[in-house]
Amino acid sequence: MKNSINKVYTKYIALGTAGILLIAGLASGGESKKENHQNYSNTDVVSNVTMPSAGIAVLFDGSSHSGTKMVERSDEFSAGINNVLKEYYIESDVDSLTIENIEKIMKYLPEQTKEEKLVDAAVDKEKSETANDENISSDKEQEENQTEEITSVVDGYTNLGVANVTNYLNVRETPDTEGELLGKLPMNAGCEILETLDGWYKISSGSVEGYVSSEFLLTGKEANERALQEIAKVAHVDADMLMVREEMNTECKILTCVAEDEELEVVEELDGWVKVNIDDVTGYVCADYVTIYQTLPKGVTLKELSYGEGISNTAVDLIEYAKQFLGNPYVYGGTSLTNGTDCSGFTMRVFEHFGYSLSRTSREQAYNGTRVSLSEIQPGDLLFYSHGGTIGHVAIYIGDGQIIHASTERTGIIIGNAFYTTPTCATRIIN
Repeated sequence: MKNSINKVYTKYIALGTAGILLIAGLASGGESKKENHQNYSNTDVVSNVTMPSAGIAVLFDGSSHSGTKMVERSDEFSAGINNVLKEYYIESDVDSLTIENIEKIMKYLPEQTKEEKLVDAAVDKEKSETANDENISSDKEQEENQTEEITSVVDGYTNLGVANVTNYLNVRETPDTEGELLGKLPMNAGCEILETLDGWYKISSGSVEGYVSSEFLLTGKEANERALQEIAKVAHVDADMLMVREEMNTECKILTCVAEDEELEVVEELDGWVKVNIDDVTGYVCADYVTIYQTLPKGVTLKELSYGEGISNTAVDLIEYAKQFLGNPYVYGGTSLTNGTDCSGFTMRVFEHFGYSLSRTSREQAYNGTRVSLSEIQPGDLLFYSHGGTIGHVAIYIGDGQIIHASTERTGIIIGNAFYTTPTCATRIIN
């Protein structure tokens, strides 16, 4: 309703001073309305009424003012004006003026000139653009606020980041590509974002803390969406050495023993027992000695090997070559470093690249090369692990207490603790 009245006001300007007086009177509200109430109610002479009624009265007789030709008088027009005044002064507020009476008045007002229409269009466009800008600004502020308020869907993280890579994301000591390599985040690994810089994040994950490129880290809503797809249930080992058994009882065969603080993939929770997957072999652990929760893969520390540190150049090259396939899939019986391989297929193909021929299975590979004691192992040596007294897994030792191996279908090719379970033996392939 107010918009319609405003249009009437605007068109009255074309009628000269009389129209201006009407605008001034209507806009003044309060006191003007009170002062004219009695006059309008008790007189038949509109000209005795002060503004804005006097301005409208000029319109009634069709006279001119200041050289401006006024609209010709019409009973319909006069009735419309009279009803507007009556409603304005006597019956209600401006907001209640009837559309019918407003329209009666407006159809007798002069049409806009071409210039006026252009001006009005320009004003409307400017108002629309201003409103758009304000809405966009408001939307951005709202989006930023929502990002800040997003709660991580993974327990243990306040400001969650997720590695958006197909293998591993480098973690560096300083926020630049020349910074020393401290570790790596596996594909879809979770991290706590500690600080935001220009193009970099300072993060903490697992045993590593440092800087990662913001280009390869999901944050906010995107991080939560990815986390919901990749989160997995694990059993954290709370005992010094946890026995993984063949069956759900303490009388059966022990497959292996797992070190404290390791995380085992949970297959199923049972009454007092937890079925777990270790090196693609399933077994059972007592529920009293593990803590079960859902989490994402974590970062690992990684010391870069250098030539001339008492390690053969071939061993350094072999380990760096093996790292290229981190994150690639584990496939039982597979031998492809890119499309899928099992543990012995991985070691066989990596050594094959450097001219060494290994047997196909982990049990057979334990007889390749030269046997060395576990206290003498060096980067490039093979470590073997037993499942129920029989060798069933093999990995490449990369130094600093770590191995690289094709572990399970969930993890693929990973870097991990060389002593997550006690190795059975070790062999040296590279002389």
